Amino acid sequence: MTAPEKPAGSDIYRDGTYARTNPTWHEEDSPWKARQILRLLERNDLHPATLCEVGCGAGEILRRLAEQLDSRVRCYGYEMSP
Repeated sequence: MTAPEKPAGSDIYRDGTYARTNPTWHEEDSPWKARQILRLLERNDLHPATLCEVGCGAGEILRRLAEQLDSRVRCYGYEMSP
């Protein structure tokens, strides 16, 4: 199954379409996603000083990661949707 084509020049993230059709920003998936990231960091013995999530939505994944990581780890999230 292929994704429906967007009209030329449309941007669902900037025009509010994504936010309207996904009002929870998929926050309900955040606990699982954060656990997967923590497992990846542990499995690879990674100890980042900073984490950045581009397209972070409501920021729930970063919030959950910040709760579990060393308090010195700086977490940054960037979202372009209104």
